[in-house]
Amino acid sequence: MYRLSRTAFTLVELLVVIAIIGVLVGLLLPAVQTARESARRLECMDKLRQWSTAMHNYHGTKKTLPPGARENPRQTWVMHLWPFTEQMSLDQQNDFDTPFFLPPATIPYTLNGLTGKHVSLYYCPSDIGSDQIVGEYQRRRGNYVVNWGNTPYGWPLDPAGLAPFSYIGGNGAKPRKTDFSHITDGTSQTLLMSETLKAWSNEDNDWRGDIQNDQGNFRFQTLLTPNTSAPDIIKGGWYRPNIDPSMPAAAGSRQIYAARSRHSGGVNAAYCDGSVHFIADTIALIPWKEMGSMNGGLKESFDQEYWNR
Repeated sequence: MYRLSRTAFTLVELLVVIAIIGVLVGLLLPAVQTARESARRLECMDKLRQWSTAMHNYHGTKKTLPPGARENPRQTWVMHLWPFTEQMSLDQQNDFDTPFFLPPATIPYTLNGLTGKHVSLYYCPSDIGSDQIVGEYQRRRGNYVVNWGNTPYGWPLDPAGLAPFSYIGGNGAKPRKTDFSHITDGTSQTLLMSETLKAWSNEDNDWRGDIQNDQGNFRFQTLLTPNTSAPDIIKGGWYRPNIDPSMPAAAGSRQIYAARSRHSGGVNAAYCDGSVHFIADTIALIPWKEMGSMNGGLKESFDQEYWNR
């Protein structure tokens, strides 16, 4: 007499298999998430390299770095690099004598203007903030900003150690024109660009990530270490508080933005020699401030007003 072989699982065996699979998935998920974030961080570094290359190509053509921003007309470095980032169609339509909030840069109540075009190079893949500002002056936000060094935006005195991007004497009509010979600390020791985070709000009420607005967050300053818990200082009324601990902010008369990212443990930063490095959040303030200067020297005379804002 032959016995029939069993071909099915019992309920207990099935539950055990499901439990084992669940444990394996639980073990693998963090590794998968880590691998994905590692890939996103590398993609972000590649975008910073492309921006650095564009800066160098601009310098090769114009013999200076582009202006960080200017107030007359109101523009930032972004549109100056369009022809060096394969955005020739935007560059060909642009008018450098017109501010960013007027046509052709901005078409009221639409994203049809030049500043409203989606340019993938603007965005870090790890950030999840809003990439656009709606309303009358619609435009795109971004995650990459230039080094404004150790001085609040619009501060009327030049610090002893200058950044590659700033206003001369705090005068928005006089953007600094830096050539590489001015970087006496060495291009491999001086920050060129880093990251910022885009605001959660999609309305024109939060300047974080507002890289095409000369009053917005087109820059970072080395007055605050990367991803610090200390708040960014934003001109009153132009930010919205949120519960995101990565984006603390407070209102003040002097604008100061830290380098910030969604990467665990630090930010990507480009140096003036074109190299890109990951800078840990644990970096001390003094060496970070030194990296923000291109010609040595740190001046603390503004600190009293800053902390008494």
